[in-house]
Amino acid sequence: MTPDRIYFKDNPWPEGHPIKEFSWSAKEMHGEVWFDLHLKSADYYAERDIQDDEDVDYPSDWAAPIVWGNYHACTLSSNYWGNEGFRVCPKADYSPEMLDGLELSIDPEPEAVEDFEDLAFHIYLLGHDAAAKHKIRFDRIGDTSQFRITWTGKIAQAYVGDYEFRHEFSLMVSSAEFPALK
Repeated sequence: MTPDRIYFKDNPWPEGHPIKEFSWSAKEMHGEVWFDLHLKSADYYAERDIQDDEDVDYPSDWAAPIVWGNYHACTLSSNYWGNEGFRVCPKADYSPEMLDGLELSIDPEPEAVEDFEDLAFHIYLLGHDAAAKHKIRFDRIGDTSQFRITWTGKIAQAYVGDYEFRHEFSLMVSSAEFPALK
């Protein structure tokens, strides 16, 4: 996986898309540390435009370049649409040393959630879809305050009424600053 790119398995761009914006912040809520992650990709066709062949019968919208082109770029965020983020640890434990190597599972069982609005992350991909089953790993870069973030998850095309988390995404942020508590 090339750093600072987001990949959507089996979409028309196997080489992925550059991450145009990324932010990582921390806040305290009731004695606990919570994180927010926010990213926006470059336009799907920014590096390579795909001429859609109208004679091809694509197996799904997921495989059709014209559909991706209609939505332009991805926003995946725990705070852009007013979500609260996700719990990390008690405030007393929060440090770069504690975070080094930590892997968190966020919304591992979205089927148990009554309303997708309650998921930690929202995603605009091919419309307002749903993202869950996240695995987010934080690896400290040497003795610095920089971290590499590796993140995988699943997407349901909720915008078109498909609520199965069948599509995979993955990304790696090469270097992000350890966030101070707000």
